[in-house]
Amino acid sequence: MEYNIYIQFMAGFIVTFAFAIFFNAPKKSILSCSMIGAVGWLVYVLTNILTDVVVGSFLGALSVGLLSTNASKILKMPATIFIYTGIIPLVPGYGMYNTMQNLVTKNYNIALKVGLETILQAGAIAMGILLASVFSDSIKRVKIQRKK
Repeated sequence: MEYNIYIQFMAGFIVTFAFAIFFNAPKKSILSCSMIGAVGWLVYVLTNILTDVVVGSFLGALSVGLLSTNASKILKMPATIFIYTGIIPLVPGYGMYNTMQNLVTKNYNIALKVGLETILQAGAIAMGILLASVFSDSIKRVKIQRKK
């Protein structure tokens, strides 16, 4: 189990690192982007062991969003750099591919099942990023109000 967790973390790191280079992210942000993506993927994998794919996608995206807002403040860069690259391991590309393959081969019941799960995953990712953004904005407002 431990060995598999290390492999999963490294896989998330490498995928995010490669996409950050492809995305042409600033050089000083590539390591941070890669760590954020790896942590998000690790949260997703560990949550899948305990619950299901949709909850894993939500918690993975939430962790990517929270870490991205923190990294953007520390490195003084837009959070979107970290969010775009960090979310790549969580994107349900295989589910989309599998849905289309089953539609083409006229396995409509399987296509509907896989397609619905893929849509739920994508929605969970969007909600995770949204909640992370709202949470960080709320904290910022509370800090500003306390200074007054």
